Amino acid sequence: MAHYAFLNNDATTGTLKEELNVLYAEISTLNSEEEKDEAAIEAKQAEIDAKQQEIDNALCVVTGVITGVVETYAKPATDETLEQEIKELEESRTGKTLEEVSELDSQISAKLEEFHALPPDIIDNTEYWEGYYGKGQLCKRTSYNTYGGVHQNGGTPFRKNYAGVGMIYDPVRDAFYAPQPFESWTLNEDTCLWECPVEKPEGEYWWKEDTQEWVDYLYISQPYNSEPPYPSWTWSTETGWTAPVEKVEGKEYWCEEAQEWTTTHVSGSKPYPSWIVKDVEVGDDKVLVSEWAAPTDYPNDGNSYIWDEESVNWI
Repeated sequence: MAHYAFLNNDATTGTLKEELNVLYAEISTLNSEEEKDEAAIEAKQAEIDAKQQEIDNALCVVTGVITGVVETYAKPATDETLEQEIKELEESRTGKTLEEVSELDSQISAKLEEFHALPPDIIDNTEYWEGYYGKGQLCKRTSYNTYGGVHQNGGTPFRKNYAGVGMIYDPVRDAFYAPQPFESWTLNEDTCLWECPVEKPEGEYWWKEDTQEWVDYLYISQPYNSEPPYPSWTWSTETGWTAPVEKVEGKEYWCEEAQEWTTTHVSGSKPYPSWIVKDVEVGDDKVLVSEWAAPTDYPNDGNSYIWDEESVNWI
């Protein structure tokens, strides 16, 4: 089975597409003039073509990978020269003696053996299936057994590396590769794998980007262009991106507004400055759900109340 990767280049083409739309508007204006300036129109079209090429060459991010139909199939080989020779030999049998016919049949058999020994033609339908699965969005075939420009089973490598979600597709190189791990690392053009400027020693070592060396103690360098999942989180060389509050057992979700770990995702914004996150039981199963709640419980005397932030109480 073949695999196909879905791609998105919005992050790298947003501005380029806006610029392209401006160019289209400009050429439309030029074309609408009574006395057309053909030289100006030609120059503007060249700008449009160049901008479109920039968009086509922009890096893409892999958003998903699926298993699809095998992209190639074998078709019986054809050889017009051999086929013509066989046809002429068969036609020449007419009017010949038995001995001559026998000789011709031997030649025909030899030609047929030669014909049947021809390797089949391999038809590659990659572009068709990329369009079929893409259905209007960017889609490229990827080879499950290709890594570092080498096919692990001895086959033909394809697009340098197998695509994974979050990886990069480079249209210029026609290759998949991982995001750049550190600013000092460079991309090997043959393998499309990132290479460290210093060879890694044997054993367990960690890369220290600030000093560009391998160290034998735990040190997690911040990846290149890495951003915190939340504004309050900071980078730790021992744990990576780390919340300002230590994680609490049983609480797997971070609430940035409350600056605390919660049992479930907290929906909505904080309704009042004094409100806090509480776990409440919901449904017959009494499932715990984290939600915004007043710092004091709602009165249970049968009356109706509204929250008064000024007095920090129900009234």
